[in-house]
Amino acid sequence: MIVLPILNLSILLNIGMLQANEPGKGATTEDTLPRMIELVKQEVSKKYLGAKIDLTGSIRWIRGSVPTELGAVKVLDETPRGEVRFFVTDADTGLSSEAWTGVAAWVPALVATRRIHPGEKLSRDLFTIQPVNVAAGQAREFRGLILSPESDVSTLEARQTILEGQFLMTTAAQRSPDVRRGDAVTIQLIGDGMTLSTAGMAEEPGYLKGQVRVMTTKTKRQLVGQLTSQGVVEVKL
Repeated sequence: MIVLPILNLSILLNIGMLQANEPGKGATTEDTLPRMIELVKQEVSKKYLGAKIDLTGSIRWIRGSVPTELGAVKVLDETPRGEVRFFVTDADTGLSSEAWTGVAAWVPALVATRRIHPGEKLSRDLFTIQPVNVAAGQAREFRGLILSPESDVSTLEARQTILEGQFLMTTAAQRSPDVRRGDAVTIQLIGDGMTLSTAGMAEEPGYLKGQVRVMTTKTKRQLVGQLTSQGVVEVKL
């Protein structure tokens, strides 16, 4: 197996370590490897839309080597460790080569600056925006659940414990209810062209324009109505 470092390309060219696929053709041109790397990054970016792609290690050839005249490049496989296998063709000879290399796919994420407890209301000062590599590790596994830094977290609360240094996922947060269980509410009873108001209490969390179960304070009667504004529930009789 030939291990080809990405860096120090000019040094490798000078000592003759980069050879063409076809014997006797001599060293490749200095721009072949950088152009190939850019094409590999473009192919990887199709799997990680919107991410910044970097190659993180050496190119390890398992068949052939850098082509003299760069042709097509295609990613064949990837691993949870952040590695991709790709092939590249030589436009002159038609021969193809295969290699492995490490990749990183960076996306911005909200990372907690301290432990956040379940039920705690979220705010931007609880997080910093940091790049997260979604090509490997836990971030790869949950890359579809990472909450965008552009999201308005002020309308959310923690559904579970969020550890310091952990990126915020959609599964770890939920919309903050507009009324919580036990909150005092005004119940408006509507029927026969009349509206009566009475005091009550929310029996469950509720959201504006949504249904919520309440109980009247005096009669302890359970009713279901619509939360029309903060603390006001309309019940149609």
